[in-house]
Amino acid sequence: MLPIAALIVADETGRTFAGTDLNERAALVAADAGIHHCYFMGSRLPDLAAMSRLRERGAFTMGIAGWPRVFAGVPNAETIVVIDARTILDADLLRATVREAMANGGKAALLVDPGPLRKDSLIRVEDGRVTSVMGDGNATNCGVMVLPLSLVARVRMVQSLRDAVHRLAKADRLAAITPGDRFCRVLDRTGSVTKIEREYRRAQRGSMFRAMALRLAAFVESLSPRRIETA
Repeated sequence: MLPIAALIVADETGRTFAGTDLNERAALVAADAGIHHCYFMGSRLPDLAAMSRLRERGAFTMGIAGWPRVFAGVPNAETIVVIDARTILDADLLRATVREAMANGGKAALLVDPGPLRKDSLIRVEDGRVTSVMGDGNATNCGVMVLPLSLVARVRMVQSLRDAVHRLAKADRLAAITPGDRFCRVLDRTGSVTKIEREYRRAQRGSMFRAMALRLAAFVESLSPRRIETA
């Protein structure tokens, strides 16, 4: 049994983000986050050429039967990371999400974007838990769920990721994890990606500059007289 694997709910539109097919991008992000075994489920799966490209870059991929039931077939892994291919995030956020989720004592975890109470959001979060997907909510679903193998039986027969969220929330088995200041967007099913590509590039540049500033601050601090004296 694998310690961890990704179950990618494939995008069916054939769209790309920053020049990369959404399905391939999801697998590459997972591999960069240390999740090298990726399983696709959906009505449009990557072709053999795409699978070959992914393997060359460290993502070992295959398709799983059972669609449209998302969890009818799941990877044989202790922890399953479900990723909607329309979710745009980077490996650092995915890695942090998995790390936080695995500290939740056997619960599943959902990545959510918090906000004020509003009628166009069905996810309600209270005290770090997803409590409801019915009625008004205060967060949006970011399309990433971390599911321990022990909870697969609870969602095996659901028809969608949203149904799985509802079932786990109702059983009080679903923690909520937020992106913080990291970039995370979910593409509309048919909307343009150009605006989000621009936002993503700006966010990546901002992250790079912040990292450089932190390294510079640490270097300056290492040269301070007090540190030199202590040494």
